[in-house]
Amino acid sequence: MNTLAATLLLLHPAQCLRFRRGSFGDLVPIATTMAKNLMNPLSIKVDCFEVAESEGQRIGWGQLRPLGPAAADPDDFDAAPGSRGADDVDAAWDALPDPPTGFASLPWTDEYKAFARGADERRRGRDAASADAPQLWELASVFVLEEHRHRGTGAAIVRRLLERHAARGLSAADIYLLTLASTAGWYEGLGFEQVSEPRDVPEPMAFEVAAGRVVTGLIGAELVVMRGVET
Repeated sequence: MNTLAATLLLLHPAQCLRFRRGSFGDLVPIATTMAKNLMNPLSIKVDCFEVAESEGQRIGWGQLRPLGPAAADPDDFDAAPGSRGADDVDAAWDALPDPPTGFASLPWTDEYKAFARGADERRRGRDAASADAPQLWELASVFVLEEHRHRGTGAAIVRRLLERHAARGLSAADIYLLTLASTAGWYEGLGFEQVSEPRDVPEPMAFEVAAGRVVTGLIGAELVVMRGVET
């Protein structure tokens, strides 16, 4: 390798990486590594991952996973984003008749078949309504092996996830993340800002935030919630 090529490699190491979408084979290695590093190994959706490889080895990854509909509970003035869940949407529709009983409850009866068709139609309608509604997203599981850090790999992974999100016509303002206060500045450089009000934390993240603060408290660190800034 000549001097110029070596210099370019040093200055732009992330350009020498191979990026790909996550696959089923990434599930166990990623979850294991996350757990070993006291990061949440749950809620891993490999099809939502961007994986970075160097010389055929997996060296970093991150995911942008759906949290659910963004609608807030209309009955609560200070409701958190995402607090109007599927059950609330479902309750707003007309209730189905009571399930058939007795002989009519047997699967081959006309009464049962009619009830089943109605339930399926309602379920499809609910799913379609949720799919059409604005969604919340979580940037999570961002990790780079220690020996490959400080070379722009993590930033490249996040940017590729954000670009993929934007290419679908979606807003960065619908993306949230959890991180340590010590790394908040890194995410600010990638277009995120801290969420200062508890009511602005999405309801689907409430348990994760509570559990994360217990863990980070044990190691003397502070957990913060951040949100993407629309550009």
